[in-house]
Amino acid sequence: MLTRRMRLAAHDVRGVGMTLHGHADHLVAAGDADAAGIAAGAADLLDLADDLQDLTIDTQSPRVLRDEAVLLGAVVDEAIGAVCANILPGRRNWRIQPDLRPVRLRADRRALRHALTRILADAVRGTRNEDWIDIGGSPVEGCYTLFIADEGRGAAMPEALARRQDSRGISLRLALARALVEAHGGHLSVEAHAGVGSKVSLSFPADRVLPEPAAISRPSYSYGGPAPAAGGHDR
Repeated sequence: MLTRRMRLAAHDVRGVGMTLHGHADHLVAAGDADAAGIAAGAADLLDLADDLQDLTIDTQSPRVLRDEAVLLGAVVDEAIGAVCANILPGRRNWRIQPDLRPVRLRADRRALRHALTRILADAVRGTRNEDWIDIGGSPVEGCYTLFIADEGRGAAMPEALARRQDSRGISLRLALARALVEAHGGHLSVEAHAGVGSKVSLSFPADRVLPEPAAISRPSYSYGGPAPAAGGHDR
């Protein structure tokens, strides 16, 4: 019960921190003098949420997955929607590769959505208002790798606070997302370069990549039953 309450607290604190972060973004763009203080408060809350979450993660216990056929594009959309709702009135611009949308995975939809939401929230945390975040993927030898990349020009706060915010390291902040991906037999990797950006890659094994459904053969007519016989008339 205590662990569950800590997880709920981490979720709630992170939500408030993301909202403050979004407001700080918006106020920085408007030239508001209070933006730095709000950004500092947001960073403190996000760090607290990370600490609470770390205390509840048990990486040794096996995770029970409820596998189903998951349309990757739909889960990405849900994760983006959840993150965007938390940072209003701040915003990010999203570029999503069209060819990832029809990709289907055998996965636990809830776990996959949670992992993506955490990764996207971290990308928002390391970027500024109106920055671009790219989401794409590609098949490699039957496996599928999904990536999230950001411009990484720094959070909307003074440089010293930005350094403090990122002192724990991106990969540490994504411990739960990594555990969820590994439970699917996959792998999460992080590339981060100061002043350039960060890229998080999620690789899923070949046995979790589902074939595209067969195309449905449709008759040439659009409605009204079978095509009329020679000399007949449509109703």
